[in-house]
Amino acid sequence: MDENIVYSKEVIEFIAVANEYCRFLEEASSADGKNLLLVMQKLLPLMYMKALNLPDIDSKLDEETEKFVREEDWQMIKDTLIQKFGAANDYLDINQDRQSTEELIYGDLAENLADMYQDIKDFLMVYRMGTTELMNDALWECRETFRLYWGQTLVNTIRAVHYALTVDAENIGGDVAGRK
Repeated sequence: MDENIVYSKEVIEFIAVANEYCRFLEEASSADGKNLLLVMQKLLPLMYMKALNLPDIDSKLDEETEKFVREEDWQMIKDTLIQKFGAANDYLDINQDRQSTEELIYGDLAENLADMYQDIKDFLMVYRMGTTELMNDALWECRETFRLYWGQTLVNTIRAVHYALTVDAENIGGDVAGRK
């Protein structure tokens, strides 16, 4: 393993965007729903691009990386975002199961953002430990969860944020009753 890979330009740039994303969600209670979505509209595509540039590495350790985000942390962020987004939180999602196209699938912006927060914040917390082997495996795991899960969630969320700000803006912060 090239020990410098965990300090590469691509990794440092991803960390900078990831830190901003997590900080912004942690401070979401002090912003209104429209401003939250406006920041996400800019931050999410940048995070996607930076995640695509992460180096391809192998895991080095046998154990799983430590998890820091508790269920309560995840729930607090999700609840705050639901309250801020209001009726604009729910969106019609794309059905990934090509076998079943008759059923409408709904997405949840707050849940998407909280799920991504959990994976990204766990990555950042392990990285802060400063142990090269742990950083390597945190990076490997971050790339894998991006590839398998939160990358698609991020793309779906970008589409939903765009819709909320351009078509459904009157529902941001509005009553969630009657949606879905």
